[in-house]
Amino acid sequence: MNDMLIFKVVTPVTEYCYEGCDSVRLSVSDGENGKGGGSCGIRKGHEKSILSLIEGKIYVSRNDEKILEAFTSSGFATVEDNTITVIVDEFCEI
Repeated sequence: MNDMLIFKVVTPVTEYCYEGCDSVRLSVSDGENGKGGGSCGIRKGHEKSILSLIEGKIYVSRNDEKILEAFTSSGFATVEDNTITVIVDEFCEI
């Protein structure tokens, strides 16, 4: 499991944890005012980061197969030591 990512989602209601993924794609803000957007792909060894998230989809994959597709509200994500933590008000698996 050391060669995999850990993906966590924290909401005001609960916490979700998905272990053993190898890539995560997040919807991120790319404008100075928090508007506009794109996506950010994260794999093992990604640089330590804090990301501003926009309302959109999250994809989590293992061995090039999607294991999670979810919709989230805007929020933040941190990346550190191969752990991605998403902090949002709303999280809904699709």
